[in-house]
Amino acid sequence: MWAALPAFLLDAVFYLGSIFKETRTWLLQFRPARMQAAFLWFSALAPYLIFSLSAGTFARNSFYLLAALTAVLAFWYALLPRRVAYDIGFLIVAAAPLVSRVFGRIYRSPDEHLDADILGHLMWIRLGIAVLLIMREWNPGAFGLWPRMREWRIGTLYYLIFIIPVVLLALGLHDVRFELRAGPWWQVAAIGIGTFFGILWVVALSEELFFRGVIERAMLGSSRVAAVLVSAMLYGSAHLWVHQFPNWRRAAVGTLLGVVFGILYAQTGSVRAPMVTHALVVATWRVFFK
Repeated sequence: MWAALPAFLLDAVFYLGSIFKETRTWLLQFRPARMQAAFLWFSALAPYLIFSLSAGTFARNSFYLLAALTAVLAFWYALLPRRVAYDIGFLIVAAAPLVSRVFGRIYRSPDEHLDADILGHLMWIRLGIAVLLIMREWNPGAFGLWPRMREWRIGTLYYLIFIIPVVLLALGLHDVRFELRAGPWWQVAAIGIGTFFGILWVVALSEELFFRGVIERAMLGSSRVAAVLVSAMLYGSAHLWVHQFPNWRRAAVGTLLGVVFGILYAQTGSVRAPMVTHALVVATWRVFFK
């Protein structure tokens, strides 16, 4: 466990750097673009080397695979033009390792109780964010870790309006069942709050950025309805791989949630607003359902 701590802290620093506008602006000063890509590539490999060498789980083939995957993502826009076809290719490349769960084979844990592949997921998410916002210079709308007051309000309002239909669909499809988390009230509350902020700052941030801030935003100029529906269906489809493929129940619930998040994004132009709704829904799932 202690072997993962330095790698996690380094990854957290790089993660925050990919989100803060000041850091991205600083990195944009480096030219040519291949220099930016090389820095991002190095930042992706360093935490793995620190973890695997200190834990004694380093494997050359795993390192070569990680180096190849991260090089493709880091150098994508340094070598390819900024066009729609290549943007679609980038999103496919970004999704493939997560869907295939390849990081479980790369980040080998010395302890069966430690899920070391979390390091791989965190690295891949912030690398994708950095490449998109720095190399591609994509504008996703309002984006960041902490929502503004209006975004807190409207995100919470959408949660209150839509949580009952979402829960009814999930229960009707037998995707979840009601089961209040056991334990003292303060422990359950702490788990709910911790889940909320963990989801808000990692899962919701990355998923809302890619599905709403990229896919939906790219289509909003032609048709708002199509933009919301397409991004929602793609978001739902990503949940087919949850637990056991194909998980149609979770995909259906995810599609409905995608519509809710998409409408909220279309209304506000902010990634942070659906982040709030997203995190509230997941926190509710973790506390009240199983």
